[in-house]
Amino acid sequence: MKSLPKLSNLTPDNRVWRLDWFGDCGYPAHIRRYSQPSIKVVLSPLLADPSDQTAFLEPTATDHLHSWEAWAPISALPLLAIGDLWQDGRQLTSPDYQVETFKSLTVIPDTTSFVKAGLAIDEHFLLPLHQHPWHRTHTHAYCVAIALGQGKRLLVPCVELIRFYFGSSGNFIQYLFTQPLAANTLWTEKHFDAVTRHLHLILADKLSGVSASDIGRIANSKFAWRSAASIFASCQKAAVQRYPVYPYTGFPFEGITDLVVSGVWLPFGDQQDATFLAYRLRSCSHPFPFRSLSYQAADKKAWNPSSAKEEPKTQIARQSGEVDKAIDTDPAEDRRKRSSSFMGKYRFPDLARKQVWREKIEAFGRADVFLRRKDGTLEQVAFGVPSDHSKAVGIDVEAASAEDKQSEQQPWFVQEGIRMLRSNPQYVAPAATVNVVRPPDRVNPVFNLPMVVSEDGEIDQTLLAEVAGGRTRPRQGCFAEVENCGLYQYFLVIEGRVSRKAPLIVPIGNQKPSSFNAECRRMLDAVLQVSSD
Repeated sequence: MKSLPKLSNLTPDNRVWRLDWFGDCGYPAHIRRYSQPSIKVVLSPLLADPSDQTAFLEPTATDHLHSWEAWAPISALPLLAIGDLWQDGRQLTSPDYQVETFKSLTVIPDTTSFVKAGLAIDEHFLLPLHQHPWHRTHTHAYCVAIALGQGKRLLVPCVELIRFYFGSSGNFIQYLFTQPLAANTLWTEKHFDAVTRHLHLILADKLSGVSASDIGRIANSKFAWRSAASIFASCQKAAVQRYPVYPYTGFPFEGITDLVVSGVWLPFGDQQDATFLAYRLRSCSHPFPFRSLSYQAADKKAWNPSSAKEEPKTQIARQSGEVDKAIDTDPAEDRRKRSSSFMGKYRFPDLARKQVWREKIEAFGRADVFLRRKDGTLEQVAFGVPSDHSKAVGIDVEAASAEDKQSEQQPWFVQEGIRMLRSNPQYVAPAATVNVVRPPDRVNPVFNLPMVVSEDGEIDQTLLAEVAGGRTRPRQGCFAEVENCGLYQYFLVIEGRVSRKAPLIVPIGNQKPSSFNAECRRMLDAVLQVSSD
């Protein structure tokens, strides 16, 4: 937890405090410290033994009569959850409390409803204060109640719904609290193939790729759109009516899901264990409304979804300066934005079965250019970074594991090319390893193929790839290395001309390429000879 941003004003002293509840939201007119919306956080000092999680379920676990309320910027919400323990402005731990898995939970209008935390039904409170006193100062906060049958219900605070389903990055959640949702709020371009169910997004400025899947759900589901749009709308409505601003929203889908929740069972009247109050949603199995997703973003970091055991890296918009610096003011506009990330258990199992990748495309002008004479010969006219002593720079390559879970997710054609190599015994023996090899002066192992231009100035179309919206760009490629018992074989993996078309695999021998330049003509020959791939 030491690497996470510090919220210095969250805790008033060096005691251990438990985050008890979320209150109302404040906007700039009311909160001097932040220009962005802020949310009130209720905490109380811990009395129970921190190692005794059973004691945390009792009303005597904290000194709730001497609670503390603090304002936190809404972009810090991904860091916050009910029940977490904090000390000196840092999260210590997130206790399990009671963990329940609600199998085949039905989320439809007939089974769900909005309720306030202080609601009483037939003179019995959904959240009885003698069992759960921590919400007593904010009984108007909204929750979603889901009927479980036999008089039981699951109660989820709306702020927890927002944090879980839309809290993948601080900038993303801030967008939803500060402006009405429109087609260009979260993305500038959207393309969906109804046949393949592939979705491509160009994310709006300042939105991180770690939020791409959440944004993709909004882009392709009317239920998710409605859920996201209601956040700002509910806040604005309350502010206009001069009521305390308690945001509310529903689930971003309708249908069946398996929901894993950490919280506490509470009685309702004489019925024990009648209401399960969710402190933290941990996992939701409802499928996303796409089969695969690609995106383009301006951020430098992106989620690698190749591991089904890891949650997307949640990036929080944070201060310039050192990690330990407290988030006490808005980040300055003229300072370089940095990010902090943390890992958790996998939130959405459906994404483990789906490919999500980032298209990080080099500028067209950086592609190497060859002139094709009328007699068919090729003449190099530009190549990469110029050198004072050579027409082209020789580049050694170095290995970068294709399965490195800390690296950025590679494009689909790279993943598919590695899969094709591994599944072909002609290329890869059962015990062999396959790695992508990267030119050391390139940030990404994926590169643009050289361009071939005729003497009339026309670009050879076989070297261009068709992307969403009918646009074209240079085709891409990468080097792959196969190692088996100390023996090496090298290949070119070249992107197909059409999206999701199988890549072209070109063997290039058992010698590691000594330079990128030495392989350029081989790339061109391979592509030009198989123009229909």
